[in-house]
Amino acid sequence: MSPHSKDVDHPVNPLSDQQTRDQVIEPAKQIARYAHLQDPGGRFDYSSCNDQGDPPYRGVVSMSFTMRADQSEGTQIAGDPDTVFEQIAAAMVAHGWNDGPPPDWHSYGHILNKDGVVAVMTEDPVSGRGRIQLYGECRNMTNHRLDGPNTGFRIDDRLGGG
Repeated sequence: MSPHSKDVDHPVNPLSDQQTRDQVIEPAKQIARYAHLQDPGGRFDYSSCNDQGDPPYRGVVSMSFTMRADQSEGTQIAGDPDTVFEQIAAAMVAHGWNDGPPPDWHSYGHILNKDGVVAVMTEDPVSGRGRIQLYGECRNMTNHRLDGPNTGFRIDDRLGGG
């Protein structure tokens, strides 16, 4: 192995649990605020970065929101899902996000990225709500395998309601 290779199972600068949470919750709050998301809700969880459930872990925020116009703010985030996601992307690019995936990231949906965080926007086909999955970096070495269902938590109150 080359000394300059990235070893995803042994990150050079691991993140604490708090840093892992902040890495994705803060950007989720930014998206809710800057894109004027309507009725945002979300949940934080740790996710193993390998098939074995072992460290490293990343933080993941799963958000949803109503796709309709926000008349009270004068913001017109409305239309078909592609148009809504383009409007959200434009709002976030104005705040330093990149429209599109980082190198070597492959996913479906409209993708944004900033500072190691990737946001994937899709529509929930059942509810019709917009969904945004935010993925942090695989840098948390705490073993969360046995944490159980109480590891994750709702962040609705932190998203500020748009």
